[in-house]
Amino acid sequence: MKFRIPKRRAHMPEEAHLITFCKALDKSIPVLRTAFLVAGILATGMGMNRAGDFLFVTGLLLQFSIWFENWWVVRRQR
Repeated sequence: MKFRIPKRRAHMPEEAHLITFCKALDKSIPVLRTAFLVAGILATGMGMNRAGDFLFVTGLLLQFSIWFENWWVVRRQR
């Protein structure tokens, strides 16, 4: 007996909104990285050490993710 797999509808409305949101989030990562790094430095300068550390490390993690994505794309093209 064969099982029928239902055909998938292309780009349901919910899926289209999710795709648009993810693309916008992906494009905003460099801006967020810079904002978190600057906010971390400013917060540390104002004496909010824990918040400053959190913001700065978040910016560094975003920087690392950007670097890793670029490295991965270059590596796969070879």
